[in-house]
Amino acid sequence: MNMRTIRVALVGGGMFGKDVVLRCLADVQRCGIGPYLGTAGLDHRARDLAGVRYQVVAVGTRRAHSGEALASTYRAWVPDADVTAHYGDMPWCSILDERRPEVLFVATPDHLHAAPILAAIERGVHVVAEKPLTLLLKEAMSIAARSKSAGTVVAVDMHKRYDSFLRSAFLDVVPQLGDLLYGRAVLEEPLDVSTKTFKWAASSNPFSYVGVHWTDLFAHYLGVRPVSLHAVGQKRLLARWKDSDHPDGIDTFDAMQVTVQYDSGLGVNYVNAWVNPADFEGVVNQELEIVGTRGRVSVDQQDRGMRSSIEGRGTRTHNPHFQAEIPRVGERTGHACIGYGKDSLIAGLEAASRVVLGLSTRADLAGTYPDAESAMTCVAILEAAATVATANHGYLSRGMGAPVSACFEGDDYRILDPCGL
Repeated sequence: MNMRTIRVALVGGGMFGKDVVLRCLADVQRCGIGPYLGTAGLDHRARDLAGVRYQVVAVGTRRAHSGEALASTYRAWVPDADVTAHYGDMPWCSILDERRPEVLFVATPDHLHAAPILAAIERGVHVVAEKPLTLLLKEAMSIAARSKSAGTVVAVDMHKRYDSFLRSAFLDVVPQLGDLLYGRAVLEEPLDVSTKTFKWAASSNPFSYVGVHWTDLFAHYLGVRPVSLHAVGQKRLLARWKDSDHPDGIDTFDAMQVTVQYDSGLGVNYVNAWVNPADFEGVVNQELEIVGTRGRVSVDQQDRGMRSSIEGRGTRTHNPHFQAEIPRVGERTGHACIGYGKDSLIAGLEAASRVVLGLSTRADLAGTYPDAESAMTCVAILEAAATVATANHGYLSRGMGAPVSACFEGDDYRILDPCGL
């Protein structure tokens, strides 16, 4: 039987690029996409893609040693893989022109998403990008407009949509809460993320890095739009951080508190940080609470996970819901990777595959995966929050309070600074 092969490539080999995205693609190359469609709500489309093979043809990083190491890792997962390593300031260019993938996964640092995405769109290549789509609204608007004109899919890895606990909270419980009054959403990352894992923390902030998940959930499941925003942040630890990689400190917020008022009357306080101590019991601290006129719902990462206590390591909570390795029955080696961290990537790849095969158009698939248009509101909130928090940090340092806010107008926003400094 002749099987259609879809060529896939990845740029970005950091924590998510390697351990989540590439790990997911290894399973897809070995087993096809069909086995992983169910938990993304796409099992009814499995037959359409049953005869499709996937081949990862290239990986790209900034440095040669990391690119070669990434390709070597992939060959260990998929021994017959014909994957080549590309590196440099713009490795996506040689990948797109020489290896000609039909889908490009983008897992570069937060502030470097736009260039590879736009380069792919220009060549008619579909994209699955890590969140956030971009940090700048102008870039996000350009991506959405160009991908619409080109008919290419641009998906964003908004995996919190696929977290079964959070999905159930929004779909099963929230409709019973009456009129929604307020919410609180917390996601705090460990200190190692901002000081060791990511060398680019100063080009982003904790709200843009993980708060985007929560803003996407409220927009996607509730259909609300922001009308105003207030934001503050603290710079007490990272700005003073000194080590060999950061001799002048890391000029970013330790934590941010962003309050958004929505058009429904709902107010949500988003709390994000990336300075949790290593001794904290979980990989992250994650909490959600929504209160309405008829009740409330809450989800706590530590309460829903499993705990272990190991001598010398203390007590830890685990989150196998995000990603877990399952031994393949009958194989001495090899595991299947499951979890909601994979579902969002599968949803984006499924949408791209349907367009590649001529089964659907980009317009047909609108709203069936985390697309560029749905990312627009999130990016507007991220950019506004960074601008407002930075301005208010300056005012607070002068003992003048935090007077700056933002007002949203469609997909755009306006900064309100009553003091005008």
